[in-house]
Amino acid sequence: MNDKFKIIIVEDSPTDTKLLVDILNSIGHEFNVRIAGSYRQAKEYFQDYVPDLILLDVYLPDHDGFYFLEEIHKQGYEEIPVILISAFSNTNEKLKSLELGAIDFINKPVVTEELKARIKFQIKLKKIMDDHIWASEKTNEGIKLLYKDLENKNIQLKQLDLLKDEFINNVSHELRTPLTIIQESVSIMADGLLGELNEKQIKHLKITLENIVRLDNIINDLLDISTIENRKLKLNQENVDIVDLVKKVVSNFVVLVVKKGLQIKCVVPEGKVNVFVDKERIYQVLVNLINNAYKFTEKGLIEVSVVENDNTVECSVKDTGVGISASDLPRLFSKFDQIARQAGAGAKGTGLGLSITKGIIELHDGQIKVESTVAQGTLFRIILPRPSVSKQYKNLTECLGEVKLKHNNYSVLVFNIKNPGAGNDRFLDELKELIDKQIHRKSDQTIRDNGSVFVILPDTKKDDALVVLNRIRQTINDMNWDKSYNDFKGFIDKIVSFPEDVHTEAELTNLLKIYKEAI
Repeated sequence: MNDKFKIIIVEDSPTDTKLLVDILNSIGHEFNVRIAGSYRQAKEYFQDYVPDLILLDVYLPDHDGFYFLEEIHKQGYEEIPVILISAFSNTNEKLKSLELGAIDFINKPVVTEELKARIKFQIKLKKIMDDHIWASEKTNEGIKLLYKDLENKNIQLKQLDLLKDEFINNVSHELRTPLTIIQESVSIMADGLLGELNEKQIKHLKITLENIVRLDNIINDLLDISTIENRKLKLNQENVDIVDLVKKVVSNFVVLVVKKGLQIKCVVPEGKVNVFVDKERIYQVLVNLINNAYKFTEKGLIEVSVVENDNTVECSVKDTGVGISASDLPRLFSKFDQIARQAGAGAKGTGLGLSITKGIIELHDGQIKVESTVAQGTLFRIILPRPSVSKQYKNLTECLGEVKLKHNNYSVLVFNIKNPGAGNDRFLDELKELIDKQIHRKSDQTIRDNGSVFVILPDTKKDDALVVLNRIRQTINDMNWDKSYNDFKGFIDKIVSFPEDVHTEAELTNLLKIYKEAI
């Protein structure tokens, strides 16, 4: 028994524990395995049992996995290899685990071949250490070969993952064209353009159209998850009034929700609450969360709210539905994983919606959190950073960098308010809308932040930019803001041109920042 490779599995989920044991049994090696459902139980094992490897879940009922790592190291067990196995919520958790001494981490749901490769590697390392050949050159070569073997396996796994993404992406694109043709053909028949139909025929054609739409949604989900995972999803960020956006999304669900016998409530501040986001993508997130609340709520209320904090804006979707069990919560944002929430016919989808939602929010440097109780309901909280000057200037720099790649010269108009702090959002939002109507070329860009509006005019020298500026000035004067608003004192504007005024992109960005602060 003492010659067997000793493992402690620290996991509170019986299902996940069974999966790990099954994987160990499939390796073809004899193990001495002990199972602990908590930190306390695992700690007791150490009195008479020092393992060769620990498979550790991060989320335990008494202490988390990070506490576990710190404690066993304090007790002198730094040499025991620990592999963390969990549904990591973000990259920071992975980095923290490595800093605390974990040798590796594996995401849930566990890929069998990946875990087997990791364990086999530890078995080989243990054999090398037991044979006392670490100090020899032969041992070093052996370790290099082992690491090379593991590296090759990792490359193979990455290649398989890449092939999977390419397959999904290619198939999804290939399905698009025939699906569009089918949808158009069925629509023509359903509208009676190819001849009169009876009620039964129309009914079946409508069912066909509904399933075509469902298939189209599945294709969109597959394309979204592929672009998000490959970091190829580009955000078209701008200042967006999240209050107005929430109201619009909720209004689209009112008829559907009331028809089901539910209530839907919108709790938002009276004024505007700006966030710097991709409007269409956040709209997609809200639709997905409210739609989930609708599907899994049979009676009661759906409440959508917006709350302003010092550095963040929080948007929540709360329901009184069936809820989610504690064991299912760690898998909630996993791909193709549909948790055991019971719902009516047609409620199941691809299992990608929440994974896509999480990806979109994280691309915005935000967070999504969930709280749920079975039979009582679920609360999703989206936390987005408030617009900041640094964020806007980063965006401005990116825009200027893109312009510089395609154009040899360009000008930037800078607008600011004479009396900062007095109705800034209202005036600058109106100014941006006004300017958007005044510029006619697709290459021209208008950028808005908390205190300024910038207009980038590619292939425009200073004299030509002055013509555009004068046109905007005239339109501003025609608006009579000073008469409509007592607290409005007017705008101050500047022009800076490249390369007439400055010779490098950095100089231009710094000059724009100086203009903004000086104004």
